[in-house]
Amino acid sequence: MLYWDSSAVVASILGEEYGKAVDLAAANAGSVSTYTAIITPLEIESALSRRLGDRTLTKREVEIARSQASDFRRRVFHVVADLNLLDMAIHLQRIHGLRPGDAIQLASARVGTDDPTLVEFLCLDAKLNAAARHERFNTPCL
Repeated sequence: MLYWDSSAVVASILGEEYGKAVDLAAANAGSVSTYTAIITPLEIESALSRRLGDRTLTKREVEIARSQASDFRRRVFHVVADLNLLDMAIHLQRIHGLRPGDAIQLASARVGTDDPTLVEFLCLDAKLNAAARHERFNTPCL
């Protein structure tokens, strides 16, 4: 199984340097179930809007990236937030000192599987990856 954090999706879509590591990890996993948090599309849009605002991306580049993000959204399973996920996110936030969005990402990955050792957690955030490793996920990108 593959779990995609927003940072990995953005890097892959934009073809950034670390996006190549993400793409390689995804390719090595082969044809497997893919999932992400329900907040991932919102976080992707936020990242694209920030880059448009700070002029590191052009309008055309953002339009292309939004189209690719839409394709990604249609291809993956989204873990829907409920009170169980919220409780787990609060628990993980306390243990690992995560930001709220990162706690939701890790909680989504955790509730999406019975065995985290079978999941490749695709993420480019060092602190979130450390927390994911502590929770027994494989973190091939960093």
